[in-house]
Amino acid sequence: MNKPKLILLYGFASSGKTTLSKKYIDAHPLAMAFEGDPIISMIGQWRKQWREARSLVFEYSVEIIRKHLSAGHDVVLPYLLIDEKHAGAFEKLAEEVSADLYEVYINLEKEEAFERLLKRGVWGEEGSPKLTEEDRPEIQELWDAMELAMNKREKVTSISSESGDIDGTYNKFLSITT
Repeated sequence: MNKPKLILLYGFASSGKTTLSKKYIDAHPLAMAFEGDPIISMIGQWRKQWREARSLVFEYSVEIIRKHLSAGHDVVLPYLLIDEKHAGAFEKLAEEVSADLYEVYINLEKEEAFERLLKRGVWGEEGSPKLTEEDRPEIQELWDAMELAMNKREKVTSISSESGDIDGTYNKFLSITT
């Protein structure tokens, strides 16, 4: 039996992480694409206490992923890394359950990333307010936090993503994770 894989799929909001994750699970029986966005939207008034809510979602994520990997199944985690400690915790989890760890970063130029997000029009969480040009300072802050965290990860493989070329990006992703 093959070892399960924990695939950390990093990238900025709207970079294509969810799309690639869905393609992966469609092709790999019992693999799971795990996202915290639906969970955070189940926590009452999470926006008013977002730090605590995000901390809870992280803890829940680790336990759910642990369970799925321990059952011998792959997990793809589309993740906007803004705290390098989270990546370290997932790395430790992969070691604990004897899973192979892959870290893949969908690398976009900053302006392209911003434009994709603004075109999508919302953050990932259900019920998020519409994004506009006025949100650029918040988007910039998030970008800066992501860059800082990503620069601390040594074993990340970076792939490029051309807008509209989902299959090409997916093939790059597969070349790393298989």
